[in-house]
Amino acid sequence: MKNNKNERIRPGFWVAFGFVFLIAFLLLSILGNRWYTYLVAGAAGFAVLMIRTKLPLNGIRCAALWVMCIGILALSIYFGRSTLSVSFTGDLFNKGVRSVNHIYVRFTGTTIFHNAMLNGQPQSYVFGNWKVPEGYQNSIIPLSKSSAYLLTKDSGNHAKAIFQLHGGGYVGVFQDIYNDRALQYAANYDDADVFSLDYRTAPKNLFPGALEDAVEGYHWLLEHGYEAENIIFCGDSAGGGLALATALYLRDHDLPLPKMLILSSPWTDLSAEGESYSTNLTKDAIFGYPSAEMAPRYPVPILYAGDHDLRDPYLSPAYGDYTAMPPMLIQTGADEILLSDSRTVAEKAKTAGVDVKLIEYEGMYHSFYIATPFIKEGKKAWAEIKTFIAEHE
Repeated sequence: MKNNKNERIRPGFWVAFGFVFLIAFLLLSILGNRWYTYLVAGAAGFAVLMIRTKLPLNGIRCAALWVMCIGILALSIYFGRSTLSVSFTGDLFNKGVRSVNHIYVRFTGTTIFHNAMLNGQPQSYVFGNWKVPEGYQNSIIPLSKSSAYLLTKDSGNHAKAIFQLHGGGYVGVFQDIYNDRALQYAANYDDADVFSLDYRTAPKNLFPGALEDAVEGYHWLLEHGYEAENIIFCGDSAGGGLALATALYLRDHDLPLPKMLILSSPWTDLSAEGESYSTNLTKDAIFGYPSAEMAPRYPVPILYAGDHDLRDPYLSPAYGDYTAMPPMLIQTGADEILLSDSRTVAEKAKTAGVDVKLIEYEGMYHSFYIATPFIKEGKKAWAEIKTFIAEHE
């Protein structure tokens, strides 16, 4: 009778067993867990098999067995990671995206992002689709060849402004995620107004189109009552590089500089000559490749550059001179290929006597606090922004 009972429930048991341990070993593999965690997981599986097939179990005992098993697997997955100093969510996102990207590369020859940049057609941003929070106003600002969006809080500080420059490799257009980030920037700068530039992008508009739009947008702020000493440039990825290029242009043309620059994983070297383009090639979740042999000369497509000199500081700020530049905070992921883009700028700025702070986050990916502000590292990065702004008020 006992054997017959076990036989009747065996199909469902095997389905559950296979599902649980498939997920467990998949996570162990993705997270790159230490070797002994595989032994623990295997031992847990063997124990479940022995107990379930040899002993009669009622519903409560069976549930307890599964709870114990899943608990052991969860602890092994979490504590067996090689990067315990990195949050589990951040670690899983970083290595999960990297794994998917590497699989995609092996089938297509290129990364998901690289393929999207080369073959995707950028769509214009549709203003008005984003739900403006209660107590805020969002207005479209037409410029000569581009647009901007001015987000203001009814009870905010309208003397201060954030000038936000979005990322996207100079190909991607403004997206609603930057409206969400605008709210966070404002909250960290006395509820300041946020001017988000929707600059022209490649392949239709090449260098110096985005720079021209950024300079024009800055002039708009100055002409509408915002003092340079109350304006902060904030940019991520290409937007971070554009923020630096714009500041260099302003300084070179004797125009008032912004109060400071807040930069997330700035793309500053379109020539891709930095050390991390090779040392972090297989680590980078977004732009990385399984091996150097599979990678193109430019892992991040340089469509925006056209035939222009890739070492022009207004295109690649890593080659600029940082004398008399405003204070800057640079935050970047330690695993990304653009790491040296940040290091080079920080080193040059420091040498020039600029107040610069570079923070590298272990196990983090490109523009992590823009894409995933809710993870532990993202929250810490936003706290650093608030602190840096307060220290330089």
